[in-house]
Amino acid sequence: MEELPHRLLHAIRQFQKLSHTGHTMHGLKRSEIMMLMAIKKGNQEKEKLITVKDLSTALKITSPSVTQVINVLEKSGYVDRINDQQDRRIMRIVLTDKGNDITTQIFQKVEEKYCNLVDFLGEEKSNSLIELLDEVYSFFSKEANRKE
Repeated sequence: MEELPHRLLHAIRQFQKLSHTGHTMHGLKRSEIMMLMAIKKGNQEKEKLITVKDLSTALKITSPSVTQVINVLEKSGYVDRINDQQDRRIMRIVLTDKGNDITTQIFQKVEEKYCNLVDFLGEEKSNSLIELLDEVYSFFSKEANRKE
């Protein structure tokens, strides 16, 4: 492999390693944090509370995977399941007060990290990085959708 593509691959893999090292925040796994954030966002955007199917679609994971994470979050007191008023077969997911508190804390911590990154890089480099990452995402999206 040529040097420049190899260096680019290495740089991207560094971020992949960081995201898969099992780091936790407030004792929650990455999957649990993503689920809590999706529930909060979904319930703010929808007229009705979010369902397992909605979460499955939003996070692009299977319904059984969603249910597994919801079970853990429910046992920990972060979410509750509520029967739908019109269709008792449908379970809706809502954050408890504890769930709302932790998502607020996590959001603040993430926002602080990115503010620190902007301070570290400066405005010009931050804007350049955003543009480059958008281009990289666009490239890989097209590659993923391309029929081989």
